Amino acid sequence: MEERVQKFISSAGVASRRKAEEFIKSGQVIINGKKAKLGDKVDPEKDTVKVYGKVVKPAEEKIYVMMNKPVGYVVSKSDPKGKKTVFDILPEDLRTKVWNVGRLDFDTEGLLIMTNDGELTQQLAHPSFEHEKEYEVSTQEEPTDGQLEHLRTGVEISTGTTYPAQVKQRDGKVRITIHEGKKRQVRRMFSAVGLTVTALKRIRLNKLTLPNNLPVGQFIKIKKEDII
Repeated sequence: MEERVQKFISSAGVASRRKAEEFIKSGQVIINGKKAKLGDKVDPEKDTVKVYGKVVKPAEEKIYVMMNKPVGYVVSKSDPKGKKTVFDILPEDLRTKVWNVGRLDFDTEGLLIMTNDGELTQQLAHPSFEHEKEYEVSTQEEPTDGQLEHLRTGVEISTGTTYPAQVKQRDGKVRITIHEGKKRQVRRMFSAVGLTVTALKRIRLNKLTLPNNLPVGQFIKIKKEDII
């Protein structure tokens, strides 16, 4: 059965669909000896697809991993400065099969999803789906009611005004739920209202909640229906 080549590359666990499209545009995808174009279709049982000279084989199974990312790890396959990456936490046979869905900053901990499912990656990454992301935030200052209300209604950061957020206090920490995913957004939002973030942890993505009994630096395998 034929499918678009970028979808095949993604479902095979080579890269996300967006990255696969970049590979095609740069001429690094070959179908039966010819350079692929966006929109080309392949039959995985008949056609030979190569990415950077390596034959792409269909994925045997879809893999879904939830990690409790520690502070001090980069969310990347490798780091030019030699910093530890979240893939160092995975066993070798697993780290070559999955990629991260979205990112968490070096100094942020918490829920991180890793998978070889390109369709899921596309869904979770695309802004139009507006998946909720909930964070637990510790601040240097005691938040005032006015500051919390400002976070709820939207604040001005360098990339524009943020959308309204759900904000509540619990056990001396602030819990904030956003739909956007701008770089370092939560820290920037808190800074904009005069609050200094001392610790930041993502505790939920869509309907997937980080279990209290999953230690920092550990991971478990989950199912797609746990996420969406």
